[in-house]
Amino acid sequence: MKNENGFTLLEVLIATLIFVFGILVVGNMQITSIQGNSFANSLTEASTVAQDQIETLLNSSYSSTALSDTDSDGTNQDTDGDGIDDQGTDRQFGLNDNTTLTADHYTVNGRYTIYWNVAVDHPVSGTKTIRLIVTWNERGNQKQVVFDIVKPNV
Repeated sequence: MKNENGFTLLEVLIATLIFVFGILVVGNMQITSIQGNSFANSLTEASTVAQDQIETLLNSSYSSTALSDTDSDGTNQDTDGDGIDDQGTDRQFGLNDNTTLTADHYTVNGRYTIYWNVAVDHPVSGTKTIRLIVTWNERGNQKQVVFDIVKPNV
């Protein structure tokens, strides 16, 4: 018995347990990596959809209906000229509206909903601030990406 070489059953079980634990950790890292890549892909796609809409809006005339403040919550809201919405600082000139009922405009592009709101003469007279909000659902959670652009009246 003293000359036998090899591993005991206990050594084999411990080695197997360490191996299985390592495989589970690597598998979990792989799942996290795939989820991260999926979100990055969605974010890139949302940014591309937003950029397409921005190009369309920038190529529209200043007086286009697509650049109108349909609910007047971003027009003439700074009568004292201090740069703060007179309706309250949380109003943000109506730029944060992101539902089909409150946004100035919206469109659907695949799984992405694009909202845009317009504030006339903000931040300075003769300009329109346009906030694009792109929303989508990612694994049961609503995600969004926001872009602000200023269009001058030229």
